[in-house]
Amino acid sequence: KVDGPQMARIRSVSGGLGGVGSPLIISILESGADVICLDLPEHPQDLERFHNVASENRARYFYFSVNVTNADQVSKTMEQAVKGLRYPLRGVVTTAGISGEFDAVDYPPEDFRRLFDLNVMGTFLVVQAAARVMREQKTAGSVVLIASMSGTVANKGVNTAAYNSSKAAVQQLARSLAAEWGNQTDSPPIRVNSISPGYIFTRLTVGALLRPEVKAQWLDGSMLGRFSHPEEYRAPILFMLSDGSSFMTGADLRCDGGHTAW
Repeated sequence: KVDGPQMARIRSVSGGLGGVGSPLIISILESGADVICLDLPEHPQDLERFHNVASENRARYFYFSVNVTNADQVSKTMEQAVKGLRYPLRGVVTTAGISGEFDAVDYPPEDFRRLFDLNVMGTFLVVQAAARVMREQKTAGSVVLIASMSGTVANKGVNTAAYNSSKAAVQQLARSLAAEWGNQTDSPPIRVNSISPGYIFTRLTVGALLRPEVKAQWLDGSMLGRFSHPEEYRAPILFMLSDGSSFMTGADLRCDGGHTAW
């Protein structure tokens, strides 16, 4: 459990009902911080578990349905979400994203565009709206963008040009925003970092893992000889949100089981 200044903070998590977002939100609530969850479903099931964890830790959980690719909707939802909160918004994590597999020569432009719209534009719009709130509050903040090791290397055995390039864009977006928001004269600094997971057991990878040859290639590429689980990214992300990473910005934290270190 995190004590001290960390307690009196609000965290916003987009894609908070997903494979990485859900366990992360549980951990943030367990740290005593309040959470604003943003995701697409209008009436999601099983929100009670988040409220229960919040209650056990004297925290609060708020859910808002939003299409993160809609700029006006994101801006209005963020404004609504922070009204009446007991603490300032101090942290943001963007976990919303999709993948797609096509041979590049046959990649449907509309699918390529939809993937980029969610993975890149959706990430930017959420962070942009949150940064506006932080500036209005005159508070420092920490932003964590979920990228991927696929933004650094090409995945073996699958043709995912759109996904890989979208995650490279997220890494560069983090660096660019860090440079812009780290030393403003008229507002406190907002730190921006990205985290690049390796292969994770989630709904995004289950299709590829059903193919024995792909699974074997991916396992062979891991220095730990296994895939990761969503829960293994909780501590790294909490670290980047916390004051423990106060001199860290513009960085990409690669948590890939050594895959890109060969």
